[in-house]
Amino acid sequence: MARSRAALREADEARGTVRIEEECLELDMASPREIQVLRTWLGRVNGPAYPQPYLVEGPPGRFRLYVGEAAERVRTQHGIV
Repeated sequence: MARSRAALREADEARGTVRIEEECLELDMASPREIQVLRTWLGRVNGPAYPQPYLVEGPPGRFRLYVGEAAERVRTQHGIV
């Protein structure tokens, strides 16, 4: 089935990378929509009621998701108790 050029461009933009690091998952998002979704999650996931997981952005478009002891350690480093 043929796909329109717009659909192909959208598919290319949606490609990101997920890397498994020693302490976190690292997500490189290519799509502005995906970046916005993860930025929205920052406020939800990192609320004071949830000690983990912990989601961090930096540099723009690159996110790291920490869980367990790593989440606690990074939250402490960022001054969140």
